[in-house]
Amino acid sequence: MASNEYTLSHQDVVRAVIIHQGIHEGFWTLNINFDVAAGHGAQASDPCLAVTIKGIGIMRASPADPFAIDAALVNPPAPQRVEGTVHVAAAVNGTHERGVQFCRDVYRNIAVQSAVKAPIKPT
Repeated sequence: MASNEYTLSHQDVVRAVIIHQGIHEGFWTLNINFDVAAGHGAQASDPCLAVTIKGIGIMRASPADPFAIDAALVNPPAPQRVEGTVHVAAAVNGTHERGVQFCRDVYRNIAVQSAVKAPIKPT
């Protein structure tokens, strides 16, 4: 059963907005805008103050701010596609009639088209 109340910390609110808005960079903190109105009660000697929230959002912050959330950690960008992966997929989706030769061809495509090279031990 769903709860009737969800309480979030200010940092959870910032994380949720960062993810919802698709922000991938920068440091962000909570921003709350208040509206304040002063007045008096039924009798002149009864002062009163009304405070309402106009809006809640996020704003850019300094990396030194202890309440700042790093968007790059919370919502990292999707990895870029490496060119050549389409060719490997095309080779893999080919016919499997040749058995071992098919495996060799796929391995060659991966070895040749891979953007990441295997590390070489220094001699």
